[in-house]
Amino acid sequence: MNKIVAKDLEEIISENLSWENLFNSTVVITGASGILPSYMVETLLHLNKMRNANITVIGVVRNMDKARKRFADYEGQQDLILIKHDIREPFTFEGNVEYVIHAAGQASPKFYGKDPVGTLEGHAIGTANFLRFAAEKKVRCFLYFSSGAVYGNINEKIKIIDEKFIGKFNPLNLRECYSLGKLIGENLCIAYNHQFGVPFKILRIAHTYGPLMPFDDGRAFADFVANVVNNENISLNSDGSAVRPMLYISDAVRAYFRIMLEGENANAYNVVSEEYTTILNLAQTLVDLYPEKNLRVTFDKSIDEGYIPSEKSYSGGRISIDKLKKLGWHPKYSIREGFARTIESFQ
Repeated sequence: MNKIVAKDLEEIISENLSWENLFNSTVVITGASGILPSYMVETLLHLNKMRNANITVIGVVRNMDKARKRFADYEGQQDLILIKHDIREPFTFEGNVEYVIHAAGQASPKFYGKDPVGTLEGHAIGTANFLRFAAEKKVRCFLYFSSGAVYGNINEKIKIIDEKFIGKFNPLNLRECYSLGKLIGENLCIAYNHQFGVPFKILRIAHTYGPLMPFDDGRAFADFVANVVNNENISLNSDGSAVRPMLYISDAVRAYFRIMLEGENANAYNVVSEEYTTILNLAQTLVDLYPEKNLRVTFDKSIDEGYIPSEKSYSGGRISIDKLKKLGWHPKYSIREGFARTIESFQ
């Protein structure tokens, strides 16, 4: 196993949480081979290894080859079952299921122009299918991976964005296939809770990075890590002024489990970093981490076909994590520390 990932997993399960609530349960995780949910899969398997938790993980994936490669360290284990499935189709599984973690869906902006239908349908229809499954299984919790994109277009005068904030959307903007899909998913959660009693909690996630993330992700921070690992200059396709909160993956996953196990039912929680950076500053930080590579930041206005850049940054406001902090969560890694760990994991 990757040494950085192993350290992260040990740190996550050392968190003071009611882990015993997961013992002897079956957990279905959609999009299981994705960078964020795969860490949740590995955390549960690590609990089995270290604490005899007897958790069965059902990983629902679109690409079986990718999933087998991602979980090669666990090949042959009985506590991980991988199932190839298109989330836009109804899902069934024999036996009891106590938790559903619904993380599947196209998150990378490279899909917004190439496959807006798949992006929107995946979040809307896919979420409905797994909420229906959760209702049938009478799960203890349905954990929904949403996004800070549900806040829509934010007025520059807004300084604090908490979970009650309501933004504006333009349904005729193609890029909103992602944000509106996530918004529909959230409303489906509250509808299934009201009509069928499905308990749920929502994670509103933004800009999370870490070891093993794919270099072809399509987001700037993944491109930058790939550049440094491959000893290439970092090339920006903008002026780099957009501001982003950047959260290291083990900090994020600690929050996910804290919300799932100890958060309030039928509630949403922002899971973002308190530390913000411009894209340009992030690029320069990564270059400065490795002076021996003699890398530099350059500018290139070309953009891959199909990629639709965001029209807004977070420069007009900061996403509040006060609600999450009240659960006892605090981030541990700075941007510099987190990206150093990420790059080290590839080396």
